[in-house]
Amino acid sequence: MTLLPVFAGLVVALVALRGLLTHPLLPLWVRTSVFWAAPLSAATWAYIVTADDPFLFPETAPCPREPFQEGVIGSGAVSGVSEAFPPRASCVWEDGTVHDLVPGAGFLFWVFFALTVVPLGAGLWHALRDPRSQLG
Repeated sequence: MTLLPVFAGLVVALVALRGLLTHPLLPLWVRTSVFWAAPLSAATWAYIVTADDPFLFPETAPCPREPFQEGVIGSGAVSGVSEAFPPRASCVWEDGTVHDLVPGAGFLFWVFFALTVVPLGAGLWHALRDPRSQLG
């Protein structure tokens, strides 16, 4: 059942992109902004979500696998936690202390996300308002 929403989302995105490219009132730089903002949004999302993963250099992981101190507040164990949407990566210690790993990248993600969604929304509005412009 997850294939149907994905297919529907792709169809809506295609109609929105086609409506955006045929919109007569938008300047060219607004119409083409989706083509550089969408990949930058995806790259920023991937950077944020994988920030807590020690896949390349485990000894320099942002969330250390061995505890800093033992005995003061439990064992001092820490784990990396990441959320897919909204993208967020953090280290959570055993006592509940949370350290955000990439706070500035979250702002960049939302800027690139808005620069992708707003023009596509305008294109979808244009495609639904004037469907004859999509022919030919």
